[in-house]
Amino acid sequence: MTRTVAITSEKGGVGKSTLAVHLAGAAQEQGLRPLLIDEDGRVGSSLRWAARTGGLPFDVLAAEDVKPKKLAGYDLVVLDTEGRPKRKELRQLAERADLLLVPSGVSPLELDATRELIDFLHAEGAARKTRVALTRVPPVGHAAEDAREGLRDDGFTVCNAVVRQYAAFGRAAELGVLVRDVPVPRADLAWTDVTALARELW
Repeated sequence: MTRTVAITSEKGGVGKSTLAVHLAGAAQEQGLRPLLIDEDGRVGSSLRWAARTGGLPFDVLAAEDVKPKKLAGYDLVVLDTEGRPKRKELRQLAERADLLLVPSGVSPLELDATRELIDFLHAEGAARKTRVALTRVPPVGHAAEDAREGLRDDGFTVCNAVVRQYAAFGRAAELGVLVRDVPVPRADLAWTDVTALARELW
């Protein structure tokens, strides 16, 4: 059965599309057949990423190009949702996704926005399917540990794996490839972060 993972956030700049592209790539490396659907019609970051070189090893489609019958051929559907979705859209997302993944930075403002979104999703009965993934984490220091502990104290489910902030991710977006395929320092560490998160999610 096809599993649907929706990546959503009410805060910009948390690496939502970067996470969507790379989790789909990690799934493909694990032997799954993923489909990445770009639902952000205004920006279309995932589609733009894929269009640069055609170097992504999985299918990327715009939401309007998805046919229900096609979905049966995939093991995993990753939804790169619209940035700052409306509450009505979040309710619909909570109904159709098997997992809601909320990427969050570790600054106080980012964590406050994450708490507000998770509170809403919990109120909609989606607590069991909601996870927080800490992203754009400074490679040094204890910011991730502090943020994870604070969110868990509030009763939220937070992934153990974190995705640290490396310039290699930006270079991957420029080239239209996965970070594992970028010949720059620390690209291997960036990819390790992604694969560790993927193993935790499925």
